[in-house]
Amino acid sequence: MRKLLFLSLLLIASVTAIYGQVEVKRTVFIPPEYYMGDPVELRLQIELDDYDLLTTPMDIISLEWVDIKDIQIVQDNLDGEIIVKFTSFSTGTRALPELDFGAFVLSDFKIYTNSLVEEGENDLKGLRPQVMIPGSRLYFFLIALGVFVLPYVFYFLIKLFIKYLIVLTRKYHSSKPYRNLSRTLKKLDSNIEKISVRDFFITLSDALRIYLTARTGFDCKSATTSEISTLHGFGLEQSLWDRLVAVLKRGDMVKFGGEQLSMKQMKDNLDFVMTLCFEIEKREDFHVDI
Repeated sequence: MRKLLFLSLLLIASVTAIYGQVEVKRTVFIPPEYYMGDPVELRLQIELDDYDLLTTPMDIISLEWVDIKDIQIVQDNLDGEIIVKFTSFSTGTRALPELDFGAFVLSDFKIYTNSLVEEGENDLKGLRPQVMIPGSRLYFFLIALGVFVLPYVFYFLIKLFIKYLIVLTRKYHSSKPYRNLSRTLKKLDSNIEKISVRDFFITLSDALRIYLTARTGFDCKSATTSEISTLHGFGLEQSLWDRLVAVLKRGDMVKFGGEQLSMKQMKDNLDFVMTLCFEIEKREDFHVDI
């Protein structure tokens, strides 16, 4: 008896939480008594003061303890019926989330979910249908994603990372001849006022021959200047290639013929070799692409 009295008072309190120009004729729960996990229908029979159109709430506040599965509206002029289907996952008195039906707002509407433990129900009950807890579908999806998809993603990322390391290593080694040449040329440039013409061209010719050997695959270190002149010109204009060979020939003349050059001529030859070898690096596909 106390329980029925409490439910009646609860329904009266809930009805007073419905704001708007309406009169609630009847409030019904199906089933009248329900427990945690039971599917429940709340039916509100209302009468409007004006010919306002009831609308289905667009935004429903999501709460962990209740799952509102469906909302239906049946309206005939001033008379209407609202059906709210929900499942409660918490015992005791709770307020449904606010529902805006356009003509009025259902706010602070309290429901009461019975507890088998408090009622002293110790007898075995029959099996009930499985109930999906709110949010569990997302958890199952994330778990399946982690088990079946993430290993392939990690495998792909690790494979890509290893490939990237291999490419970086190959690029580093493939650019080594040009780095060595640049280092030698910069050293010559900084000491051009201190070094003799003969030592300058010996160093320049040797560095250039080592670089050309690495880039052509032909032994330019022991080849004659005439033999080097017959090689391809790295896609350069023939005049540029001939001028590069001329640097080697001038080096031979200085080393073996005692030819003397001015510091400006030494500087011009040095700058030309630096510029042209840089152009060769850009034109030739010496490096591995990712």
